[in-house]
Amino acid sequence: MKTLTVILLLIVSVNLFAQNDTQNWLTDYKEAFKASETLNNPILVFVTDNTIGEEYNLLQNQVFNTEDFKKYVSSFVLLKLDVSTDSYHKRLASHYTKNNDVPALALIDKKGNTIENALTEINSESISEFMTFLKTKTKY
Repeated sequence: MKTLTVILLLIVSVNLFAQNDTQNWLTDYKEAFKASETLNNPILVFVTDNTIGEEYNLLQNQVFNTEDFKKYVSSFVLLKLDVSTDSYHKRLASHYTKNNDVPALALIDKKGNTIENALTEINSESISEFMTFLKTKTKY
């Protein structure tokens, strides 16, 4: 029974990470700004330290893996800033979110200006408000 449980957990974990990978997160901020300029799309910045915890799981379940997000993700350039591996990413993340909370989401324009407030307090209510805000910035 334990073996079956472990196998099922591994399959679910791999599936969740595979879904996130299909969203084409850029990790080079210069490339993200070029894409933003070319596509005329704002940049959705995902600040992470790659620690999987309750807040990370909430973002996965209530943002990244939702049908709504998948519908309008093409309206944004996706930029993932891993603050655990790059000190410059840490400074950028702090600038865009106005704090050092991880994980966080921020929407910025092609010049690097933050559009509205970043999502730094991760809970169901704040995620819902941020998703409503994101939807107003889509092309649909």
